[in-house]
Amino acid sequence: MEEDDKENGAQSSFRAFISYSHADARLVRKLHSQLEAYRLPKGLGEISAQNALSHGLGKIFRDREYLSVAQDLSSTVKDALVQSEVLLVVCSPNAKGSHWVEREIQYFRNFHPDRPILAALVEGEPGEAFPLALTEGGMEPLAADLRKEGDGWKLGFLKLVAGIVGVPLDALVQRDSQRQTTRVMAVTGVVGFFALCMMAMAFVAIQARNEAQFQQGQAETVVGYLVGDLRTELRGVGRLDVMSKANERALAYYQAQEDLGTLSPESLSQRARVLHAIGEDELTIVGGDHAKAGEIFAEAFRGTEAGLRENPQDPKRIFDHAQSNFWLGNHAYDLGDWNSTETFFQAYRELSAEMYRQDETDITALVETGYAEGNLCTLELKRDGDMQLARERCTESLRLFQEARRREPNNAGHIVNIANRHAWLADALVRTGSLIEARRERLKGELLAQELREREPENKDWQYLWLSAQISLAQNESELGLAKEAKERLHQALPVSQALSASDPENGDWKSQLEKIKELGGNYVK
Repeated sequence: MEEDDKENGAQSSFRAFISYSHADARLVRKLHSQLEAYRLPKGLGEISAQNALSHGLGKIFRDREYLSVAQDLSSTVKDALVQSEVLLVVCSPNAKGSHWVEREIQYFRNFHPDRPILAALVEGEPGEAFPLALTEGGMEPLAADLRKEGDGWKLGFLKLVAGIVGVPLDALVQRDSQRQTTRVMAVTGVVGFFALCMMAMAFVAIQARNEAQFQQGQAETVVGYLVGDLRTELRGVGRLDVMSKANERALAYYQAQEDLGTLSPESLSQRARVLHAIGEDELTIVGGDHAKAGEIFAEAFRGTEAGLRENPQDPKRIFDHAQSNFWLGNHAYDLGDWNSTETFFQAYRELSAEMYRQDETDITALVETGYAEGNLCTLELKRDGDMQLARERCTESLRLFQEARRREPNNAGHIVNIANRHAWLADALVRTGSLIEARRERLKGELLAQELREREPENKDWQYLWLSAQISLAQNESELGLAKEAKERLHQALPVSQALSASDPENGDWKSQLEKIKELGGNYVK
């Protein structure tokens, strides 16, 4: 290596250089964007004064699109490798087969034998994803497994940050978690402020017709945050009750939009999603107004129906209107109006099936069709209808979700859906007197719920799923005369249910579940 090159490399201009295959460019753009946007939590300087950065990680080099036609590493890429403190290799079968990734690893290692090389596994197993230059000589690079079945994106990303900055992973994870908690608390405290801002922007949009489109976009951004990201964060910490004020403001904004013909397809779609979320909150929160929820779902239906009428073959419009039919059917189901429930659930099924007919590779369409079949199964169960039809519906729903999991094996949502379909199929079997077969189906569902619970012990949704399985099994076992098994099951479930309900007393589902466990403990188990 020439001396003047070494002198150029003495001063690092890039915190890291990302080496990757063009086939993985979309994922790499996401990784690059998040790395450059990431801000280190305060206090890391106490751990490593050398790496105490007041802002972000610094510049991350990834621009090498022109290499596809080049014969060798360009001077720009070589300079960037020389001026980089860390080499980050995005590993996949595509990367292992990339000539350029091999060249970049070799060049960096030859020039900087003492600098770290990080591996980000995004697809495949290490043996089929790690480039040969990465492991030659028996070297084991510091690896972060970004796959769902590995560390997952969040933990894997933090592993990469820790490797780039040179701080212990547990310290970074702890401080990042503390920062996230602080953010949620801060967000909760300013909900009222955002709501007022939204009202002001909506007012300006109505008064200033020449700026209506701009102001509408700004207002929808705030609304989307209030009932989107904020709602997700508050649900995650068991504080959905905080959403009530924000929901009222968002609802007032959308109810003022009487002329739906002036809204763009994107605005109509967001309007529907927001109204669906607000209506769902009314059904979930203790003391929620079910009549109000019905009005909200009907308003959403009005918009999605208009969107579908304008673009009847558009999958997005079909999806939006399918959701409106589902929520109206769900509301009618809660009221015991079986005729209306069937009307809306059948429409939901037909729209979902149309999505799937248009594109059988669309996993969303497959999942929606599975939901639709399952809803019709539960309707037959609830109204003491045709149990043979219920079994057929539940079996078909189960098959569809098993197909979804076959395509996406580690998707937690598919696992949840399969567990629920085992439970509903068991309900149909119980109604036909097949108690032993029903218990067999419930045990399959319980295993899946336990799998998720072990994967994320603090996830309240998985706790709720597991508790539901315990309740159903205890009932089933009591009816089979297995009192000892039922009693032990309820004994294990009670403290978990108590803790879950205490974490959010406003959650009606969790409260009802706890009451059911107490009831079973007194009435079913002797």
